Amino acid sequence: MLGQVKKGVIPFLFLSLIFSYACKDTDLKKKPESAQKTYGGTYRSPLPFEPKTLDPALSTDIYAVTVIQQIYDGLVQFDKDLNIIPAIAKSWKISLDGLTYTFYLREGVRFHNGKDVTAEDFIYSFTRILDPDVKSSSVGFFTNILGVKEFQRGLSKSVKGLKAPSKYTLGITLSKPYSPFITILAMKGAKVVPKEEVKKWGKDFGKHPVGTGGFKFVSWRDNEIVLEANKDYFEGRPILDRIVYKIFPGRDVEKMFKEFASGGLENSEIPDNIRDDVIKSRKYYVIKRPILSLLFHGLNTKIIPLNNKKIRQAINFAINKEKIIQEAYNGKHIKADAILPPGIPGYERKEIGYPYNPEKAKRLLSEAGHPEGRGIPTFEIWSAATTEATRKELEIVKANLKDIGINVELKYEKRWPVYESYLNRKRLPIFRYIWYADFPDPDNFLAILSHSNSQYNFTYYKNKHVDKMLEDAKSELDFIKRMGIYRMAEREIMKGVPIAPLLHLSYEEAYQPYVNGIEVNALGSPYIPMKKVWFSR
Repeated sequence: MLGQVKKGVIPFLFLSLIFSYACKDTDLKKKPESAQKTYGGTYRSPLPFEPKTLDPALSTDIYAVTVIQQIYDGLVQFDKDLNIIPAIAKSWKISLDGLTYTFYLREGVRFHNGKDVTAEDFIYSFTRILDPDVKSSSVGFFTNILGVKEFQRGLSKSVKGLKAPSKYTLGITLSKPYSPFITILAMKGAKVVPKEEVKKWGKDFGKHPVGTGGFKFVSWRDNEIVLEANKDYFEGRPILDRIVYKIFPGRDVEKMFKEFASGGLENSEIPDNIRDDVIKSRKYYVIKRPILSLLFHGLNTKIIPLNNKKIRQAINFAINKEKIIQEAYNGKHIKADAILPPGIPGYERKEIGYPYNPEKAKRLLSEAGHPEGRGIPTFEIWSAATTEATRKELEIVKANLKDIGINVELKYEKRWPVYESYLNRKRLPIFRYIWYADFPDPDNFLAILSHSNSQYNFTYYKNKHVDKMLEDAKSELDFIKRMGIYRMAEREIMKGVPIAPLLHLSYEEAYQPYVNGIEVNALGSPYIPMKKVWFSR
């Protein structure tokens, strides 16, 4: 058995070094912090879209995760360098074969309703995720637990691999090794929930969330979600009294920043057209970090003629990514050649993508039987974001595609649940999408976006060879071999070209000068521990 684990593995330390090197201007305005922390205050933070639910087992969007991270806890958590550190589990052991995990829980941790947290609560929470009737968005991360198939087929009332040897000891046995398993236990889907509250609220639990986190749920109405400090939090009472999340549908950054500048918010994204002026003014504390993300245009491989690979390749060669980054985003982001972002284990600089080459795009259209785009219907490109920068991005793509003979119509739907329903109904031919990592592992990009069984595979790309590689990589315990498999899988996916990767985003937000304690890791804003934030005014 391995000893107590309290430090992240080498890949995460490597990742933090890469990100530190890649972004030397991380704090664009240095601000000394006050020597003494003052308790109290309401922190007002923007959400670009309204979450669908605050149930960690059912949530599917980053906006929900931002709130969920404050309300709930899991066994482990990420620190600012993405190392795995204790949360409700004070320590743990992992067997040498990677199959058995034993977690020793803190005693005295309580849900917001006052109930003591035990190992049985984790067994309930994980079993609920695996219940086919629940339709959890996180089920795919837990299917390697021993006995899952029997449970899901109704052959067993419990999951064999989930055991509680004692009140505060949790045992998890896997059917086969799953290398990222300890890491996924820090993500939103692995949070513990109280059975009695889930039973009480049923499908509405996500509107009345109860967890163990540093902040308790108060209300959700009129485009605002309100949380208050959990004074009995096991890590100590948060310094803030309240958090108010104000929702700006459609990611209305201009409106958001206007409210921030007038003192109505503690932080805000910065409109790209005034970015340089805001940074130069040094009026606000600006934080910039590269984050593990991918902004791409998904190409529905089931829709004619997008089912033709050469047309998908032509679309990729036609898009001028450098122009998008400079003209739409003022140079803020990093060009994406493929899927994996810089800094994540498995990333390599390589030419497996599709550089801007409109002449090659035209040749591909001719080879596909559509010279100069003849016979190709007008495509709709859909977006949930409606910001000025997004519109500029899409107008550039529209012009690029027109240059090779493909006409497109731009469509917007800023209500995220509606937009997501369109994706699930396979009705969008081309769609704009941003994937933010839930945990720092290539599996969270390649398998999530490209495995044929993934619920987030909205392009409906299917490749049995890729599926096999992705499944093999999950079980491979040798880190070097595992990364090699992911690199081969990424190359194969890019040959099939189900997406047009555009860029990897940077986190860049302005903060009021009195805000202290902000920690932004490579997973971005959802993982900022608000329990550490305080005001110095």
